Amino acid sequence: MHKDSVLWILMGFLALSWSMGAGSLWAAEADKRRVVIESGEFEMGDDSFCAEEQGNSDWCSDETPHKVRLSAFLIDRYEVTNAEYLSCFEEGICDPNEMHEFRPKDFNIPDQPVVFVSWKDAETFCRWRGGDLPTEAQWERAAKAENLGRAHFRQNYESGSPLSVGRHRPNSNGIYDMMGNVYEWTRDWYGPLANDRVVSNPKGPPEGKEKVVRGGAWNSPNHFLRASDRVARSPQFKYSDVGIRCTYTSKQGD
Repeated sequence: MHKDSVLWILMGFLALSWSMGAGSLWAAEADKRRVVIESGEFEMGDDSFCAEEQGNSDWCSDETPHKVRLSAFLIDRYEVTNAEYLSCFEEGICDPNEMHEFRPKDFNIPDQPVVFVSWKDAETFCRWRGGDLPTEAQWERAAKAENLGRAHFRQNYESGSPLSVGRHRPNSNGIYDMMGNVYEWTRDWYGPLANDRVVSNPKGPPEGKEKVVRGGAWNSPNHFLRASDRVARSPQFKYSDVGIRCTYTSKQGD
């Protein structure tokens, strides 16, 4: 084979390899629907953004950096869609999600992320699927990639809506829409984070009034699209900008 042909084949292979997830910090391929996040230690939280970019360190007072050690787990590659949630409802497991009061058609496309689901609705769906909601630590580890991916955000609240899942480039862990599109319910109650020691598989406070959502949404300003940003929401309410992504136990264990 001519050496020029060999060179072009090699370049093509390298380009394909890059497009399939170069820059991944700790993710591995599981299947088309899920990504394996490998076990290990990482720094959760970030106090640099508020102090350096916003000039207000108090804004990030609930994001104190600290070390966390996690067992391996799997996470959905895409946010849960309306069609997927409908399947759970049709089996008599999930309660129906609400419809937008004024613009139902803008939020009810089958491959859009499901919204107007309470925290309990989200937990029920993930357990029906054989998983659970991610802990805050799991969510943040999956979101912290060398490349955060593209995001759908800063849409007008009166006219905007989520995009169909997977429309934008994924992060370098191979996960789509971790930033923007819709916030995602986590398993944890909102409360202070441990910051004086390495914590293994943290699960948040044992009780509380609000649950944590992560990732920003279609109507969020850009400063909410950060892997460490924490937002508290009432678990009984159903929001137009909060949806679902599930996690699963990995056979890789620790």
